[in-house]
Amino acid sequence: MYLKFRLLGISPVCLRACVIFFLASFFTSVMAGGVAIPEDKTVIQFESRIGDVTFAHRKHAEFSRIQCATCHHKLQPAGTVILPCHECHLHKSNSPPKAKKIFHVRCTACHKATIADGQEAGPLIQKCKLCHLK
Repeated sequence: MYLKFRLLGISPVCLRACVIFFLASFFTSVMAGGVAIPEDKTVIQFESRIGDVTFAHRKHAEFSRIQCATCHHKLQPAGTVILPCHECHLHKSNSPPKAKKIFHVRCTACHKATIADGQEAGPLIQKCKLCHLK
């Protein structure tokens, strides 16, 4: 097999490097769900009466701790539009839980785990003004 690639001018070392790069790219894509974040969703503004919350979506998606399904628990097949959280987690509903409750629980839990791993993270406690800015 290497003989064929040598005839094409490709060294075995280069071939191995290309294969490793391809496999790493493939598995990274698969582990991340193969879903790219649309440009208009890299940073998301959540509106709130007490002040809007800015969520750095792309930054969070790049963390190895978080997989898309952590938040997008109803992840659809590739090419499908992912619904906004408030589409299902309504303000006036208890089933499914309200978005406010989920954000507060999920965000602080992940921040605590990240700090426990010795890394920097966002707010740990629910002091409104740390996230809600007017």
